[in-house]
Amino acid sequence: MPQRPASAFDSFTVSDEDIAYLAGVPSLLVACDFDGTLAEFTDEPNTARAVPGAMDALRDLAALPGTTVCVLSGRDLDQLQTVTELPALREPGEDDILLVGSHGAEPAVDGGVTLTDDQKSLLADLGAEAERQAARDEGMWVEYKTFAVGLHERTALDFSIAEEAMQAFHDVAAQREGTTITWGKDILEVAVDGTTKGSYVRHLREELGVDAVLFIGDDVTDETAMEVLDQGEDTEARPDMGVRVGFGATAAQRRVESPTDTAALLRRLADARG
Repeated sequence: MPQRPASAFDSFTVSDEDIAYLAGVPSLLVACDFDGTLAEFTDEPNTARAVPGAMDALRDLAALPGTTVCVLSGRDLDQLQTVTELPALREPGEDDILLVGSHGAEPAVDGGVTLTDDQKSLLADLGAEAERQAARDEGMWVEYKTFAVGLHERTALDFSIAEEAMQAFHDVAAQREGTTITWGKDILEVAVDGTTKGSYVRHLREELGVDAVLFIGDDVTDETAMEVLDQGEDTEARPDMGVRVGFGATAAQRRVESPTDTAALLRRLADARG
């Protein structure tokens, strides 16, 4: 699907017509990323929380007939429970919000995939290499996830050194079989599982048999989900709708500026669908 320009808020904002369409769909999957989509970015990841109104709107949507709500994040499931302040339910009810961590590899409903011994060994090696590169700048740090290791440069003191360290980590990881490498916003993440948000959205859609999907995300990893949506021709955004939060080229047909705008979009939809 052709990508939209990096900044096109006026042309591709979510219209009242879009909301009316989504409100009238018999069965709808609403899937959202968390960081940068429902919550602003922070240098202390565990302190991140959704912007005011975002989670309330998601809860209201989840309580409506024919509406399934999912928060699909690159965070591992434990972290996702903390920041969303929601339980990871293995047997969710119809009104519950589904939590899915590790880009889709950790759905709460079935516990996700289990790491093999080889994957555990690879993950340990990647962690050691990431720590070696992070030591080059005291502002860099390593994030450990269930299926991945992330090297962060957001708080680096010298970004030229940080960029060299990120590239070095990339080059080492690229030589290892079984890795999935993703450049995100100020992070290089290397996973030992090939699940993507796109593959998970495709799976969940087929499992639920919904008429339409609304996916909202802000980062490179979210583009894998945008790309599996059926958004029709040109800017139609039918039957599915992808919404990109913030700047950056995207396969989404719609765009909003910030997590606050995401919360407003979700509230508009909840009110219209209710």
